[in-house]
Amino acid sequence: MDVHKLWQYKEYMNVNGFMLTSELITILQNSLTLLQVENHFAHIQYWGQIYALSGDYHIAVGITNDAMADRKYFYTTDFKFWGLLPKAKRKYKLLSLITFFPFHGNPSLKIKVLDEALEENNPDRCQFMKEENRIAATIANICDEAEICARGQLIKQPDGTVVINPNFYGLNSAEAKQLKSYLHIRQAQQRWNTNLLTRPDYNYSMDFLDSIDQDIPNGCWNLSLEQSGTVAYLRSLYWPGMTYFHKIKTPDAGFLYVGNGRKNLDVPFLL
Repeated sequence: MDVHKLWQYKEYMNVNGFMLTSELITILQNSLTLLQVENHFAHIQYWGQIYALSGDYHIAVGITNDAMADRKYFYTTDFKFWGLLPKAKRKYKLLSLITFFPFHGNPSLKIKVLDEALEENNPDRCQFMKEENRIAATIANICDEAEICARGQLIKQPDGTVVINPNFYGLNSAEAKQLKSYLHIRQAQQRWNTNLLTRPDYNYSMDFLDSIDQDIPNGCWNLSLEQSGTVAYLRSLYWPGMTYFHKIKTPDAGFLYVGNGRKNLDVPFLL
């Protein structure tokens, strides 16, 4: 969520019993405005909170030119120092999915991960991972699967740059009820002509991303209209704690993750 609109969005977000308090909003705006100025970001967003034993991690996203390619993720436990998260390696993204004990709150802590799927004599069965790398991998996994936007919220310019659409005025009531109106914020994984063949109103500048109605299994997203049908909420079953909201017929939209950073791997068996 845009840090400078947290007061405006406060009433929409209530995730896992977590609410944006006035104190937290004030701290976030002061701290992240300074981070934005120091790094010359065009946009700064509050991504969410990951629970930890000794101090929760708060995550922020800085965007420079390209809203997809130029995203940098930061973390803090005290709102004084924001550490830049390293780029998540594929190895750590896989290890983070089989790490079930809670985050400690110390980014430099090394943890031992046992991959029970491998044989006992396999040298890769037991590996070590810094908690900082685990945070980066967890966020990368969540972003790949559950970071979304409404159709038209991001647009691709003729030069290929993806930007936040300044002329986004929101979805209408009919569009807000359809999963295909919400798109993953990641490089498209479906065939290039998927949207072209399934959307009668296809527009390349808006339909260059994968829509979440293609996600497997069907039902892994919960879509509901609340507040007398004026606000659409999307919640990921794979990542409990990831919530996206959109106030219909307005540009107001955003997502927030609040949780323990663990994926619900049982979703295919529950639906």
